[in-house]
Amino acid sequence: MSGRRFRIFRKRPQDDLLERSMRTCPGCQRDVHVFAAGCRHCGHALDIAS
Repeated sequence: MSGRRFRIFRKRPQDDLLERSMRTCPGCQRDVHVFAAGCRHCGHALDIAS
């Protein structure tokens, strides 16, 4: 038997859920969660992402 593995499914690219869940606050340029109503760093009001 050879040293290679037999793969039934192709390897998917890694998905970074945390990176997709963050956005930049326009007030202080810090990362905030996409569903945050306000920035916890500077208090800037944010529109909730849809």
